[in-house]
Amino acid sequence: MPEYEFDVAPSFADEDRARVLQVVDRLKDLGVSVYYDEDQAVERWGLDLVEHTSETYGSRVRYVLPFVSQHYVDERWARLQRRVANARALEQQAEFLLPIRIDDTDVPGLLASVGYLDVRVHSTEVIAQAVVQKLAQHRASFTSATPITPQSVAALAREKPRGWEYLLYVTVVAQGLAELEQKYWEHFLRYAPRNGSVEHGNGISLIRDRNVLLGEIIKVAVDTVFTADTQEAAFGGPGVPGDPERIVHLGELFVRTFDEILEWARGIHGTSYADERARAAARIQAQFADQQLRAMHEVAQNLREVADTLVERLTAGEQINVTVPLVFEVDPALEREFKAALEKLSR
Repeated sequence: MPEYEFDVAPSFADEDRARVLQVVDRLKDLGVSVYYDEDQAVERWGLDLVEHTSETYGSRVRYVLPFVSQHYVDERWARLQRRVANARALEQQAEFLLPIRIDDTDVPGLLASVGYLDVRVHSTEVIAQAVVQKLAQHRASFTSATPITPQSVAALAREKPRGWEYLLYVTVVAQGLAELEQKYWEHFLRYAPRNGSVEHGNGISLIRDRNVLLGEIIKVAVDTVFTADTQEAAFGGPGVPGDPERIVHLGELFVRTFDEILEWARGIHGTSYADERARAAARIQAQFADQQLRAMHEVAQNLREVADTLVERLTAGEQINVTVPLVFEVDPALEREFKAALEKLSR
């Protein structure tokens, strides 16, 4: 799919500028990237404006919004914009021209059968939200199934659809956990291949070391990866854009923490024990990972569900919370069972 510098560009006659500007301003408020001539005064300064207009309306914008009126038909620059846009519309299959009527003037090159919005019928808000929804149809091409590559991340960050930071984070987490799904399943089967480690004694020292290790894995994650400050540094504070590289890294750290916990339990299941009591205690200990893994897996699923309806929810004005609410804890009943198993080992 082509990548565009701007989401939309209005095509209009100068006499209609005041009406057009209302829509342009609202689109900007909604996070839409708009090519508007007065915003580009410095860029346009000294350029061949015929060539610049042809390039802009021919390849730099995803959609052109023709504001149809008698002035639009008559004005010279509007005619140039219209010719360029019509030529492009003939070449590409997908819709490209999203006309908005100011009056009932027929426009050469625009089919009467093409759907219009109408400023006499539709409010500025309705028109702006319709543009957002149309853009969302294209941006659905970046989903939680889109491979994370430097190119796809750069394209998403360049287009910056509403909620792009959230979508990027969810995609990294979803794909990372999908690669670990078999290992996650094996954990709850209590299976791991033999790792060559053999515990000949009662295993108490090894078991205690593993408790310390799991506690450290969780503490590091809670104190660094899942803090509000860390997430704000990646996603950006209010009014501050997110950092795509940090968002990807943060998602990778979520996955890495998940994998560390899996590997911790896998090491227990993969060890051979000469003392059956040590084996029993270790098997119970490995279950300490269950609640942590389930919590992270559930958070990832919830993030994915939100991402699937993200644009619609943002358009409706819903505030989306991008924090990761994780509580790491161990089932008290499991702790009691583990303590009893250790007491048997100590006898």
